Amino acid sequence: MNKVCLVTGAKKGIGLAVSQKLVSVGYQVVMLDQETITSNNEKVVAVKADITKEKDLLKVKDFIVKTYGRLDCLVCNAGIIPTPCGIDDITDENIDKTIDVNLKGTFKCLRIFGNLILETSKNGSIVNLTSVDGIIGEPFAVIYSATKAGIISLTKSFARKLGDKVRVNAVAPGLIDTPLTESLGNDPSWTTDFSIIKRVGKPEEIADAVEFLLSDKATFITGHVLTV
Repeated sequence: MNKVCLVTGAKKGIGLAVSQKLVSVGYQVVMLDQETITSNNEKVVAVKADITKEKDLLKVKDFIVKTYGRLDCLVCNAGIIPTPCGIDDITDENIDKTIDVNLKGTFKCLRIFGNLILETSKNGSIVNLTSVDGIIGEPFAVIYSATKAGIISLTKSFARKLGDKVRVNAVAPGLIDTPLTESLGNDPSWTTDFSIIKRVGKPEEIADAVEFLLSDKATFITGHVLTV
């Protein structure tokens, strides 16, 4: 059987691009999202779950074990950026939502599915989606940036916990053309002005980086954050 990979936040944007990339190179992909996903591809199974709810994740774990008997890879992509989210206008509700999904949800996925990979795979790998905002800071998305910085720390902590059995890395995208960034409109210059490459990135460009870190071409890389 080909490698089995779970991708969270897989319905659209980067999660969808990653899922399509992995299918194209032979993975069996479990696409997880809180919204319903429809697919007729025999290499894809879609599951509906909320990553903030541990009971949902445990059901997904049981499904993977019963269906495939193992999990080889995990891509923690699910994330939100509810508005308003700046330093001066973010609400308590949006603070809680962002932390619950981006940080606590990612942690729960890493703990539950990281252990499953450790127990069932001989060559496991995990990639977390963080952000350049988690590296440089972003006053217009302050808690989002903080949670993405937290994901970098989770990446390094889980890399040490899982050791040489399961590699754990992260990809930190710059501004990417996804439904999450549609609110920027047609002039994203206020976000790209610090970038060397003066354009918005494509989800497929992030998917290529994720696939590399999951693959056997990166067998001596762990605890690393790749900025794309």
